[in-house]
Amino acid sequence: MDKTMRESEGELSDETRMQFEKGWLWEEALSLAFGQKAAARPEPLYVDGIWGSPDGIRYDDPAKLIPIVEEYKCTAVRSDKSPADMWRWMMQVKGYCKMVGAFKCVFRILHLEFVPVYKVWEIEFTQRELDENWEAIMNQAKFMRRGE
Repeated sequence: MDKTMRESEGELSDETRMQFEKGWLWEEALSLAFGQKAAARPEPLYVDGIWGSPDGIRYDDPAKLIPIVEEYKCTAVRSDKSPADMWRWMMQVKGYCKMVGAFKCVFRILHLEFVPVYKVWEIEFTQRELDENWEAIMNQAKFMRRGE
């Protein structure tokens, strides 16, 4: 987590805590509203020493062979910004896609502007994009473990 989100080492600011709570409420609201119709919330995933917790996984194909990652965001980011412009979000969902064998992610974003805006975005990735992202995640994990 960025140090800018902390008041002092180890403490989250009230504003940051409130943003996390809004995000959790949004996830819960969508999960309850959609039930199992849109996406099922999977158990946390553990791949190559990395934990991941996608908000949802769904299948569009009848045989349920091709997973699609669902990610829910509640944010103060302007609604004219694409999720593709948010590198942290991209790192996160590309990691989830790699973990479950997906190539597509659907973002369901509530933008908390003066007038709240709800947008749905669908982004597809190539195998190369997912592999390069996973390599970056693994390298960061190695770097962080050296400091333990």
